[in-house]
Amino acid sequence: MGNIDQEGKKTKYKVQSVDRALQILTCFSLKKPELSLIEICDMTELPKPTVFRLLSALESAQFIERTTDKQRYSVGIRVFELGNIYLSNLSIEQILAPAMQRITREFNIACNLAILDDGQVMYIASTNTSSPFQYGPIIGYRHYIHCSALGKALVFDLADDEISAILEQRGMPALSPNTITQPAKYFENLKQSRKLGYAVDDQEGAIGIYCLAVPIRNQLGKVIAALSVSGPSPQYTEDIEKEIIQRLKDSAVEAQRQL
Repeated sequence: MGNIDQEGKKTKYKVQSVDRALQILTCFSLKKPELSLIEICDMTELPKPTVFRLLSALESAQFIERTTDKQRYSVGIRVFELGNIYLSNLSIEQILAPAMQRITREFNIACNLAILDDGQVMYIASTNTSSPFQYGPIIGYRHYIHCSALGKALVFDLADDEISAILEQRGMPALSPNTITQPAKYFENLKQSRKLGYAVDDQEGAIGIYCLAVPIRNQLGKVIAALSVSGPSPQYTEDIEKEIIQRLKDSAVEAQRQL
């Protein structure tokens, strides 16, 4: 009986260590790619000796690496490798790549693909234009649902209480003078977007940037991703906007057929 208890304690300890190691890894983001030991302790609320021990183990496995001055930490090569494995198996990105490239070539505008992850818009693919002005977010970049066309399209099918929970959790910060910061106005905007079948971000995330997005559905009709274009607001004439919306909708239909 004693041996069984000991084994149970060891298993529980190992699981706890894995949970804590994953907690440390999730501290890093595009906004905070490098962190000090103290910053990680503050973010995880774990004791310094525990964090140091786990960082050492993660560093040995190449999930974490130290900066050249040895004072800070960043994610290691193994995280990059696993991320690439995930993306290479994400069929939605492969299916939509040709359409995204066509849209970018035809309208000289950036095209973006994103999914909803933990209440945030997460970019999984993006194309660049030939213009000196570039607005192509980094793959893995996360954004709010309330001030992006992608965010609105991604929550098309969610119940209002689910969306409200996301807004409460993530907040509705004003990123520009055009940002919708009131839930009631957001739901009114979302209702109109659903009726049209596409969402608009009229300089809500950044002044000068205009975006259009459509939901991507699987064979069961469930929204699994969203496709958008983003670029300088003066680039969108009424006729061009209509053409782009149609291209986005056609691409979404074709993607659903292939999924």
